[in-house]
Amino acid sequence: MNGALAVYQKEVLTYFRSPIAYFVVAVFLVGTGYFFLYNVFLTGNATMDDTFQSMGVLLITLAPVVSMRLFSAEYSAQTMELLMTLPLKPWQIVLGKYLGAVTILLLMAAGTLINLVPLYLFGNPETITILSGYIGFVLLGMACLAVGQFFSALTHNQIIAALITVSVLLGFWFIGHLQNFQSSYVIRDLVAYLSFSLHYGDFIRGLLRSEAVFFYLVVIAISLVLTSGYLQWKR
Repeated sequence: MNGALAVYQKEVLTYFRSPIAYFVVAVFLVGTGYFFLYNVFLTGNATMDDTFQSMGVLLITLAPVVSMRLFSAEYSAQTMELLMTLPLKPWQIVLGKYLGAVTILLLMAAGTLINLVPLYLFGNPETITILSGYIGFVLLGMACLAVGQFFSALTHNQIIAALITVSVLLGFWFIGHLQNFQSSYVIRDLVAYLSFSLHYGDFIRGLLRSEAVFFYLVVIAISLVLTSGYLQWKR
């Protein structure tokens, strides 16, 4: 575990030495702030429901920017070979880098807490629903970063890694809409189960369903195992 911790510390330092972390967090907070002001003050809807929905869409588009450099940057800087020769197991490298990206995700979530101040001062929001929404947001983000890390390990080009990741994530986000065009109950249930947005919607509505939590955890686990397996194969 010490190896993963060392990789994590290096990864966090690398993020904050580059403009990526500042850019992503700033764009996310500005976007979230805009949608919050619009949803609460212009529509008079004193809840976080619509804001959480907007946060999910922003996350789908920004998470690939965070994850694209995890391994692609190592290839570009020709430091991947050095990293692989260190006395670290592939899963320690994958976990350390992944947790570094998750730290940026948590900073993004923490920055939006300021929106709750006027919500509680001038409204009467449901705390349980807000907590559920944040749990869903973090799980969604962790799943997106895990998927992005896998594609970052597959290519030396950060832009290609980001484009593939955002395409896959958007596919998972919108796949739930296909159930309206399916007559087969099996396929309808399958596309609904694979939908990031439908599971996320449960959290926004205050439903902490074990099925939704399990789904995101499975996506995270599969992505991390695939990344670790790929690095092991390359070694």
